[in-house]
Amino acid sequence: MARNTDFMSIIHQMAPAPKDEESKDQQADAYAEALFLRAFTAYENDLEKLFLHYVTGGGSLKGVVAKTYFREIDETLARKITRAGYKFLSWAKPQEIRKTAENYIENGWPISEVMNSKSKDLADCEKIRNRIAHKSIESINSFNEVQRNLLNTERLFEITPGQLLRIRNGRSKELNISLYIGVMSDTLEAILDPPP
Repeated sequence: MARNTDFMSIIHQMAPAPKDEESKDQQADAYAEALFLRAFTAYENDLEKLFLHYVTGGGSLKGVVAKTYFREIDETLARKITRAGYKFLSWAKPQEIRKTAENYIENGWPISEVMNSKSKDLADCEKIRNRIAHKSIESINSFNEVQRNLLNTERLFEITPGQLLRIRNGRSKELNISLYIGVMSDTLEAILDPPP
């Protein structure tokens, strides 16, 4: 996906943040947060489009068509029905996305299976997004959980979402932002071209 390539070229220019002391580069942290928010918003939008594509009878790149519970319906009507009275559906929480897919497509294929295989990283993305968007007790606690999982401990100093995104991942050695944007992109590609 071209957008992912653009994001990654920007990320490759980012300097890594320290993991053992508070970041002194607030500008770089804010930039990482802004880029992550843009990527996450695009991911949510693309995920909704893919859901509507499959639920209205669209096929995968290989031509496999999902078994939708709708008959002859367009995307506008499908969107109204699947919202079920809510202002909007959430495309941020992997478990909610799986439930939505399973409610309207047989076995939720291909969305449910793909979301399940990447649910931990996608849930982390949602927690980081929430912490960037607001500083509620719930979002701070969820973000601290992500921090503990990535760094194996909570730091004695406050780590901003931007600093956490700019820290090198212990497993892959890439910046965490690169890992998470990669997971979002891989998820969309797997839903677009799933195994039958």
